[in-house]
Amino acid sequence: MQRIYLPDTQFSEILEITQKELYHQLTRVLRARVDQEVIFFDGITLQDHIYVMVHINKNTVSFRRKEVISKSSELYLELTLYQALPNKFEKLEYIMQKCVEVGYKKIVFFSSERSQKLIISENKKQRFQKILIEAVEQCGGNIVPEIEFESSFLWESKEFEKELCIVCHTQWQSSKHLSEILLSSIKINIFVWPEGGFSEKEIIHFQELWMQKIFLWERILRSETVGEVVGFYLGQKKES
Repeated sequence: MQRIYLPDTQFSEILEITQKELYHQLTRVLRARVDQEVIFFDGITLQDHIYVMVHINKNTVSFRRKEVISKSSELYLELTLYQALPNKFEKLEYIMQKCVEVGYKKIVFFSSERSQKLIISENKKQRFQKILIEAVEQCGGNIVPEIEFESSFLWESKEFEKELCIVCHTQWQSSKHLSEILLSSIKINIFVWPEGGFSEKEIIHFQELWMQKIFLWERILRSETVGEVVGFYLGQKKES
């Protein structure tokens, strides 16, 4: 059954779709027909609204509500990924899709010292937002995560007060294993290296902020893999 993100909507008994882009998606792309069921959600509440198409004309598609389903599709943790910009847009898009599937609440891409220079235009940002929405629709999630872009890796400690911060690292010295991390807060920030890893200057800065370094494995995971692995593991971990 097709799921469609429909923000800022009052889901009443009868729902009429008149927006041109969504009308086109329903009638031309999805080829929806009368009596077909479609799921709508607003990206905020944990509810799926199941509607049945009852009428279609040149400008409007009308639905009648069949059922409202309350869900538990989101993590109790508030995971934020701080991802150093990868070297390709394809990797950036992959990271977004997989983080949505895992259940991240927010994704922040930032330029680290070893990041490749990617020009992220407003058109690119709009495309990324669509990718996030499509990923939520397809994976059965209900909350569309936030996405931000930062030009620097330098933060202040007050930004992370009372939050758990984990820096994924490729060296084992002074690092904990992921299994040793205690979930002392539901707000968890996960920092992931770019290709080539974080610089020594960046590691020192993270240590000055009292962030916890973790060593995943003797095998080095790709930058675009780390966020989904760490996020999924923590999401399944019981509260400490």
